[in-house]
Amino acid sequence: MAYSEEQMRRIIAEYGPSVWRLAMAWLHNTADAEDIYQEVFLKLIRAKPTFENDAHQKAWFLQVTANCCKDHLKKAGRRHAAEEQPPAAEPAGENDALEAALDALPDRYRTIIHLYYFEGYQTGEIAGILKMKPSTVRSGLKRARKRLKDFMEGEVLDV
Repeated sequence: MAYSEEQMRRIIAEYGPSVWRLAMAWLHNTADAEDIYQEVFLKLIRAKPTFENDAHQKAWFLQVTANCCKDHLKKAGRRHAAEEQPPAAEPAGENDALEAALDALPDRYRTIIHLYYFEGYQTGEIAGILKMKPSTVRSGLKRARKRLKDFMEGEVLDV
């Protein structure tokens, strides 16, 4: 099934913000997030998947985004370059502190937090998207919350 220009505009308007937020949560870099954003929609055009409903379609976009981000980070030097970036300036406000805490989380926890709080998925749905056991998602959510709490209280995260 080929998408018309109007269909693509609608799809991008509907799912683009979620794809962008998840890519930024993973990569912390606008240029890399833009590359992933484009790659995800190109995969849609090439794969021409069929979806059962809107929830299945959104899950597909998030799963493909997460997979593209993982692949991007696996490429030679990406992970090491990200680790060597200078630390961000001290956060000015509570939202900045929360953003810094989220950025300090390992990818696996950050993705679960993002899908749960920002995209509104339940743990069972997250498990399906990330191909994990629901119990793994729940324990990851618990550990991520603990790390966020510790960070917000001024304790150091040991990633």
